[in-house]
Amino acid sequence: MKQLLSKKAGLIFIAVQFLITAGFIGLLLYIDMIPLKYTGAAVIALVFIMLYTFFSQMSKRLYILGRVLSGIFCVLIFVGAGYLWRAYGAINNMSDSNVKIDELSAIVLADDPAQTIDDVGDYSFGIVSVQGREYTDSMIESVQSDLGKTIRTAEYGDMLSLVDALYAKETGVIIFNEAYREMVKEQYEDFDTQTRVLGSHQVQTVVNVEEEDDDIDFEELKKPFIMYLSGIDVYGELSKTSRSDVNIIAVINPETEQILLVNTPRDYFIPLSISNGVRDKLTHAGLYGVDVSIETLEMLYDIDIDYYMRVNFSGLKNIVDALGGVRVYSDYTFTSDWGPSFKKGYNKVNGKEALAFCRQRHHFPDGDNQRGRNHQHMIAAIMDKATSPKIITKFSKLMKSLEDSFETNMKTKKIAKYVKYQMAENPNWNIDSVSVTGSGGYEWCYSIREAPGRIIPWIMYEDESSVEKAKDAIQTILDGGKLNSDKNKKDKAKETKQPDKTEKPDNNN
Repeated sequence: MKQLLSKKAGLIFIAVQFLITAGFIGLLLYIDMIPLKYTGAAVIALVFIMLYTFFSQMSKRLYILGRVLSGIFCVLIFVGAGYLWRAYGAINNMSDSNVKIDELSAIVLADDPAQTIDDVGDYSFGIVSVQGREYTDSMIESVQSDLGKTIRTAEYGDMLSLVDALYAKETGVIIFNEAYREMVKEQYEDFDTQTRVLGSHQVQTVVNVEEEDDDIDFEELKKPFIMYLSGIDVYGELSKTSRSDVNIIAVINPETEQILLVNTPRDYFIPLSISNGVRDKLTHAGLYGVDVSIETLEMLYDIDIDYYMRVNFSGLKNIVDALGGVRVYSDYTFTSDWGPSFKKGYNKVNGKEALAFCRQRHHFPDGDNQRGRNHQHMIAAIMDKATSPKIITKFSKLMKSLEDSFETNMKTKKIAKYVKYQMAENPNWNIDSVSVTGSGGYEWCYSIREAPGRIIPWIMYEDESSVEKAKDAIQTILDGGKLNSDKNKKDKAKETKQPDKTEKPDNNN
């Protein structure tokens, strides 16, 4: 009886181990993120372990050792499955992000007696007549539902005219899209203190961006594609509509192991896809959604962008810290406005230092153009660290940081396949950079129209020759060619003259 009970206990251990092992193998096959050679080796090892612990537990002499080993392997396999599922979950959380969130507020002047929406039911609500009207109408419906009555509205041509009317007390309350707050503060520095929010309303909209089917074979992963990298100028929730301070197009050709990063300055003065030919600063395209930024860049470079990726201030800091810091190249020696200093050459930076490096522009001779190049250097540094085999030691922390640090419309399964491709082929990526240039000036634009008392925004006029060079470079990479650049040119570059500390015009308008 004792021997029978002992065998039954062994069978229970084996059954549990079998279920955990089968679940782990099923998870490997489901996520399809590990190359076949590694998956096959893992399956063979697991089967061997399973057989060894089975026969050990059936032995009169080794059954205790067998149970101990079975328990240990069950724990190890379970933990390994947890790591895999966490990685897949992190990818899933940041992918398929094809929605944008517009937050609208009902705003009154700070000294207005109204304390809630109920108190402004008899006010005239100021609204923008055209821009973002669908979001405004959604909030109007919400307010009318809460009040149980139809509200009176007064229409204005743009968001700044709407704020003008509030300050002039032409209207008592306005429906305001929070995406414009930073832009409005450039005209009204006291906007935050002179106004109050009575209530808020969020509108989610599907971003209409074309995608390829993710059901592709391994060879098709080698086809070139284009991704828009957008850095938004806020902390917090990524899906919120906001200006895009970083606008980089990544042209990726896995077959030739080439990546081209094309930077377009935030203040580039070009027509937006929704402006009917009226020029605006590129950063303002983000106010109307990431899809408008994509369409505007497609128009500028005559390309089709396949995917986008968005990251904000918090996300950049989190990613760099999760990687354990990165080595980024600086073209100049300088001290940033946020404290950290950088030398000409390679610098080891943490998340806070990386953010300071990417945001600096005042201490450079060509201001925002150099900031764009610094963004390219940082992307290259992150990619170099993220594709290093050593990153496996920081896997858990990296996965945790990725969940809320950036979003993309590339589907989960496709990201998993590209991870699999990287692990299987271990390509030696060659990263080149191109920046379009221009000259500065002051112009009214689509988002900031001419009106008495307004500050004319600083813009960057398009340099058509640099745009044509960028187009040629993009096509070269897509066609499988290579650019005539020295991958190690930074290390061999001669010392350049240090920039003076003369401030350039603040480019944030």
